[in-house]
Amino acid sequence: MSLLTKKSIYGLMAVYELYKLKESSNLMQLRDISNITGIPRNFLEQIFIELKKANLVKSIRGAKGGYKITDNANEIKIKEVITVLDGEISTIKDETTNPVFNLFFNDCDKKLVEIFDKPLSSLEEYELMLNKQVNYSI
Repeated sequence: MSLLTKKSIYGLMAVYELYKLKESSNLMQLRDISNITGIPRNFLEQIFIELKKANLVKSIRGAKGGYKITDNANEIKIKEVITVLDGEISTIKDETTNPVFNLFFNDCDKKLVEIFDKPLSSLEEYELMLNKQVNYSI
């Protein structure tokens, strides 16, 4: 069982690639994001339609066009990307008939939202940890 769909995971991966270019004026095309992340390009196209509608990314048309993260990149939270693509973060869709379990799942949902209530910049910490592991093992 997975709480996140491939759609939100792929969306988060793609937005993070754009986030890493936030200080640059460079744009990224979907084929480049697809090559870097391994996400199928046609799936990325569908994801980016929703991300663009939610103003998390912007696109520039033309031969040198592509995508860029919006100007408020430092304010974008991981949970925003997930909720745009998958809807509300929750453990179960409907309440149960047992109030004990309803309280339990509500508590779980609150904790899940807290976990994903981090800015995209927090993913840089994981990238640093990975780089330390790679450098250490070589």
